[in-house]
Amino acid sequence: MKCVHERVVKRGFRKTHIGKKQLYLCKKCGKKVTTEWPHMRFKKNDVMHAVRLYKRGMSAAKVKDSMESYGVKVSRWTIIKWNKRFG
Repeated sequence: MKCVHERVVKRGFRKTHIGKKQLYLCKKCGKKVTTEWPHMRFKKNDVMHAVRLYKRGMSAAKVKDSMESYGVKVSRWTIIKWNKRFG
């Protein structure tokens, strides 16, 4: 079962070129997580829309075609990787 980081406590900071980021520790799985969206080439809404379509049973190729109709050029492999990371 994949942890969804339900039980978290503050666990220090991570330094970046922008500044300090708050880190949280998941009490369930022991991972350190942040609450911020990672810096990506694509917008969060586009990524989450693609993941939702893929999880609803659309193939990666159909999700790709759907995203291209919105003007977002993305590969099938990227959609699969997004699903593994954010799905």
